[in-house]
Amino acid sequence: MVFKKFPVGNGDIIQGDCLDVLETLPENEVVLAFTSPPYLNAINYDEHVEKLHGKRNRWERKEVSYKEYGEFLKERFKALLRVVRPGGHNVVNISPVSWNGERTALPFHFVNWMEEIGWKFREDIVWEKPIARDRRSGVLLQHPYPGYYYPSLVAEYVFVFQKPALKEDKENIYWFRTPEEKQNNLIDLSDYQGEKSKNVWKIRPVAPQENIHPCPFPIELADRIIQLYSYKDDLVLDIFTGSGQTNIAAERAGRKHIGIETQTEYIKYIIKRINAEINQQTFSFEKAR
Repeated sequence: MVFKKFPVGNGDIIQGDCLDVLETLPENEVVLAFTSPPYLNAINYDEHVEKLHGKRNRWERKEVSYKEYGEFLKERFKALLRVVRPGGHNVVNISPVSWNGERTALPFHFVNWMEEIGWKFREDIVWEKPIARDRRSGVLLQHPYPGYYYPSLVAEYVFVFQKPALKEDKENIYWFRTPEEKQNNLIDLSDYQGEKSKNVWKIRPVAPQENIHPCPFPIELADRIIQLYSYKDDLVLDIFTGSGQTNIAAERAGRKHIGIETQTEYIKYIIKRINAEINQQTFSFEKAR
């Protein structure tokens, strides 16, 4: 299988199906994987890209087999398990999906799928999005009676999984670090005792005009995950990189990174943004001299 690889900054953006790309990556090399996979049929990415090119006015969701979708994810996260080092983490942002009046409990099924593959479940973090009241919660205002409650959907899940190690004392990412390396990766705890110390993180979502991708997670979310679950120069991987939020956060944090994406339009956007980030870092460095 031939892939297109685009070196940029401290990493590579690779165009292709992540299942095929993962088979070519070395075993036990990735310290942190962070991604947000497609949420069933929430987004039609092919039609969204056509809309970006002006080939259609809007994109439409389409029916997707839940069984086939589950197998699609399990195959790829099983392939991911091979390339993550023992003790390394696989962090996944995921949410229930609403379709035809029904809510699919995708995150809760997903945890079971990951455990079947061999990942250890470690943490459940709730990403709370501070957004205005929506029409869903307004149903109770129109019908103030029991049974009409539909809360506003302001949260997604961030699940932390870990690859098992043969020895318990090596099931972490710090056992092999030198004192100097730990010192160079000190985490700023000045604001830790507030919201960061809890498993509910309040982070503003990305506004539609801020990104061409239809559903990017905030760079702040990636910043936090990368800071908490990797060291400088570690390899960070996003197997569904989208608009490159993980790659940009990794570039900022001095990590090596790989992003895998199928859509050419998103890859061009990622490269442009990472180069802009590098130029900004260079400008800031020169200004500080």
